[in-house]
Amino acid sequence: MWAKDPPLEALRRAATALCLAEPERARGLVERARWAGWLPETRVRVDRRFGRSESEDVGKSALDTPVTPVGVDTTNDVRYEWRATWDLSRIIFNPDEIGAESQALRMADIRREIESRVIRLYFERRRLKAEALASDASDTTSGFRLELRVQEIEAELDAVTGGAFTRLRGARGGDPSFTAP
Repeated sequence: MWAKDPPLEALRRAATALCLAEPERARGLVERARWAGWLPETRVRVDRRFGRSESEDVGKSALDTPVTPVGVDTTNDVRYEWRATWDLSRIIFNPDEIGAESQALRMADIRREIESRVIRLYFERRRLKAEALASDASDTTSGFRLELRVQEIEAELDAVTGGAFTRLRGARGGDPSFTAP
């Protein structure tokens, strides 16, 4: 009876991934904050200087050769500068680690809430389907109510898991429609 239902663990993982609260993501956040102190602060600077100087020479040179009356000199300098600075105190303890740990704890709380919701909906759906199978076939009103509630729960599971409930149920050969007896 339950063989065609999607596995609960896959639904929990899908819901956790949808809200970006995977444990690996939280651990990665903390690790990046821990190792960030080892990265230097870098600065790159390029200076280019253009210059022109003019001069007027008066008189003759010592060798009795005529001197050009106007001298023009140009300057075209380029200077490259690259700096890397490490803050040794951040290597020992990076204050960003506190914020990363706090965010990781919030992610864990969100993960617990969303997984609890998926578990509650999953088993409520199963209870309702079992109740529908055990109910009297002549009571169509309660059968329709059960069917509507099951469809509502399935839609909510789809919303919480990003459509994984329907995809996984289809992959396992489950019947997408449910009709109460």
